[in-house]
Amino acid sequence: MKRLIFRAAATADLRAIARSTRADWGDEQAATYVAALRLSIKSLLQFGQRFPQHEETHRGLRKMRSGHHLVFYLVADDVVEIVRILHERMDTGARLGE
Repeated sequence: MKRLIFRAAATADLRAIARSTRADWGDEQAATYVAALRLSIKSLLQFGQRFPQHEETHRGLRKMRSGHHLVFYLVADDVVEIVRILHERMDTGARLGE
């Protein structure tokens, strides 16, 4: 079975999403939104190849939409690696190059 790992930047992104959603919409909405995002990410363990490649900065990088965020990730034989989780309005090319 594949393992799910998060790069440090993706973990920081997820925390920032939770803080921002909590500040704008409250605790309950933040918990609901982050739970849905985590569930979408977990689905990549079974269906990671179904989303298109987005290779602007990384070979093999894929992109999945979840709510208003884009999850950038890599798939290997035994691992799905979450690279970044960025808002749809961000300059993703610049952020992925960081």
